[in-house]
Amino acid sequence: MRVVTEEKPTPVRRRGRYPKEFRRGVCALVLDQKRSVANVARELDLVEQTVYAWVRQEKIDRGEAEGLTSEEREELALRQESVGSTAKGPLFERLADSRSTRVVVIDDHEMVLQSIVRLLRDDPQIVVAGTALTATQGIELTQQERPDVVIIDYTLPDMDAPEAIKILREVYPEVKIITFSGSGSPGALYASMRAGSSGWVCKARAIRELRDAVLNVAAGRPVADIEMESLPALDQLVLHYQPIVALANGRIVGFEALVRWQHPERGLLYPIAFLPLAEETGFIVEIDRWAWEKATRQLRDWQHRYPSTPHIWVSVNLSVDDLSDPELFESISGITTRARIDPVDLVVEITESVLLDDTEQTMDFLGQLKGLGVGLALDDFGTAFSSLSYVRRFPFDHLKLDISFTSELPQSTRSMLLVEEICHLATSMEMKSIAEGIERQEQADALRGMGCEYGQGFLFSRPLPVEDCEALLAAG
Repeated sequence: MRVVTEEKPTPVRRRGRYPKEFRRGVCALVLDQKRSVANVARELDLVEQTVYAWVRQEKIDRGEAEGLTSEEREELALRQESVGSTAKGPLFERLADSRSTRVVVIDDHEMVLQSIVRLLRDDPQIVVAGTALTATQGIELTQQERPDVVIIDYTLPDMDAPEAIKILREVYPEVKIITFSGSGSPGALYASMRAGSSGWVCKARAIRELRDAVLNVAAGRPVADIEMESLPALDQLVLHYQPIVALANGRIVGFEALVRWQHPERGLLYPIAFLPLAEETGFIVEIDRWAWEKATRQLRDWQHRYPSTPHIWVSVNLSVDDLSDPELFESISGITTRARIDPVDLVVEITESVLLDDTEQTMDFLGQLKGLGVGLALDDFGTAFSSLSYVRRFPFDHLKLDISFTSELPQSTRSMLLVEEICHLATSMEMKSIAEGIERQEQADALRGMGCEYGQGFLFSRPLPVEDCEALLAAG
């Protein structure tokens, strides 16, 4: 929805005279930091009108006024007067700067490399300062040529883009970097962004977008892949909490923190609407860190206001992309320290899919968490053929029975036998069993009779916002 300002300048053109690519480039500027829709509308109008006035004035200064009518000359004068000193900002300064943008291109495919060079040279504002076939050569070339922008393929023979980008940022901090790739590997986009890339361009859309991306990042404007525009800003996320109760007496012993997106136009969105894309792009890493920080601080507040013995705990989820972060343990340790909670009151839930890559690094990380005191829960237990192997190899404190088991209780004799054995296994290995998806009282009764200690599900409560959780805690 377009927002009308109190003193909106008289427009000097009809909508549609700029191509879509130009409007997308302008949007990249004003959408920085995910500003509000109202601010975006105001800034977009101002920037477009300012740029229009500047371009027309440039034509007059260069003696190209024959294309301007007398009405346009008069409109231009009025527009310049109304814009006045507000004609500033990164986009205006970039267009006002006639210096060419110098670019270095790094790609190990000779044919692709030459195609990129030809594409860039079609734009008079871009000068290709050099090319390289490996990351190492590209880093050396960047030190020599000191270009404005480096375009780097995500997959190179000597190292991937994130590693190369970190080195480039160290040897030449001023350079702007565009990752150029057809890689579909999970987390590739966000791994590059975290390393310091200013933009990401898919090879499939390169002809339309690459030159615009070069000029945008040279001007200091963010360039995000279109997929990133479908993800939430962190300040649009909220946490809902589902109570975990002791089946013996119904007392709340903890909460599982579950993320939601408070979309400015579509309302509250559930994880299925955005987490798959977040996992694909790697943005899930940022979402998880935000959720851990938020949940632990909320736990500290609840423990202070609603004391109990033992303390209530909070469970948070860990994704496979989180494990690729070498500083993951330090992040979790720092979060518990800043929240001032006992690490034992934080439970990290790990699905079996996260453990498929059974590496020494994963074992070391889980061992570090155990040493810190953080609890570990194997989520969705029983959904993979290697479940028992994971229980044997990894130091879990909780087993969470998948909803597929609880949904058939107590009617299915086979499910009853399996659940009873799982609960016995957990007790024998000094782990707590938690049943998910409990919706009927007969399910809860059956689970309690088989020795399952804890449960969660709609029978007790749906995931709730903070204020509703506090009402439950206050009621005891």
